[in-house]
Amino acid sequence: MYLKYTKFLKSIPLTFLFSFLFLLPSCEEPGFVGLEIQPEEDRFKVKSSQDPFIGSSLWPRDSLRAAGFPRSLLGVVNDPVFGRLGASFLTQLGIATQADFGEGRATDSLVLYLYYTHQYGDIQDIQNIRVYEVDQIIDPEIPYFSNLDPQTMIFDQEIASHAISQQPGDTIISIPITSQEFQEKLLFAPDSVMLSIGAFITYMKGLYVTADLADETGGLFRVNLNDANSRMTLYYHNVEHSDTTLAFHYIINADANRLNLYDHDYLQAVFHEKISQPGILDSVFYVQGAAGVMGRLDFTGLHEWRDSVPVSINSARLILPVESADATSALFPLPARLSLSERSLEGELFSLTDMALGDQYFDGTYNDEAGEYRFNITHWMQSFILDENKSNSLYVATRDGGLNPERAVLKSMHHPAGGPRLEITYTRH
Repeated sequence: MYLKYTKFLKSIPLTFLFSFLFLLPSCEEPGFVGLEIQPEEDRFKVKSSQDPFIGSSLWPRDSLRAAGFPRSLLGVVNDPVFGRLGASFLTQLGIATQADFGEGRATDSLVLYLYYTHQYGDIQDIQNIRVYEVDQIIDPEIPYFSNLDPQTMIFDQEIASHAISQQPGDTIISIPITSQEFQEKLLFAPDSVMLSIGAFITYMKGLYVTADLADETGGLFRVNLNDANSRMTLYYHNVEHSDTTLAFHYIINADANRLNLYDHDYLQAVFHEKISQPGILDSVFYVQGAAGVMGRLDFTGLHEWRDSVPVSINSARLILPVESADATSALFPLPARLSLSERSLEGELFSLTDMALGDQYFDGTYNDEAGEYRFNITHWMQSFILDENKSNSLYVATRDGGLNPERAVLKSMHHPAGGPRLEITYTRH
């Protein structure tokens, strides 16, 4: 009978199921209610339950797709908790207009301008920005990943090396490209190269921009390459304008293919020996953006819910409390949102259906007053009960982790103050 009922539940559209549940009469029962069979008179009443047995462990992210992001990160951070993170990118450049540099042309300078909108860490620490020319086309049909070795796509000789120290309120990083050979490659490009963007990209395939840092804390910049202020400008003069510096702009916009790359070194991280070790009973676990570490939550008691079918989940709310902020919290603020994923039988991560229902429904935002993140995972919980092949594990990561480098330290179930909680309201039929 239960098998038939399960098949029936699977056939009901989710929206209809939820609408039906909310119309049921309810009698909220505080405290913990176990999974034992309820008396006949208690059935069809809403019950509540908390599952405190949620294991947590730390896992590296295999990688992220490197292409398709509207922004790019640049810089190096030495995080006292999470270790070293380096961010770099490759990008194409184009031409907005045809160029006629004139007779007797000569370069004055070449400057790469990068416009950034956010910073993370200590941007006043001196970093050395290095620029290389890309030696192969960035093909949008190739599935590049964020752990790509850039040496496979660039010329060996750098064309720029420039130390920067940005100040609060700054928005532009200016990098002089001093390679005379590269300057002349642009100034003396054949006329046919300057007729179209496609021809130019074939001639000059792009730039790779990266950073070095000593032992300082360092920082990351979120660069908006689509902004008109992000560009490369060639300053030159010719016979006709021998006393005047002229300028030609090479643009970077949404049509330029680009790759965001990340390099994590966890040897100095406080958790480096705990990665991929689910049996460690730590009081906290960790999540980090920019393709950094994820937390895995194992809901050890959920399999018993399958034995309790037929049961309908009215709501399932996951709560993840945050460990007290450390002394570096001003430099390394918490992520505004976290995400939840599950892993397919083939090993690939994919977002929960609950996330697709919108931020207002799913939540995932940090509640500063309560010091915790909250998630609505009602659909995942119901589908877990009905699908015996679904794993009881979820992966916690920084929302939009391909662009956001923020990190968080979260309490585990072994924390003295308590850890993750799963609050469930359900109706037993």
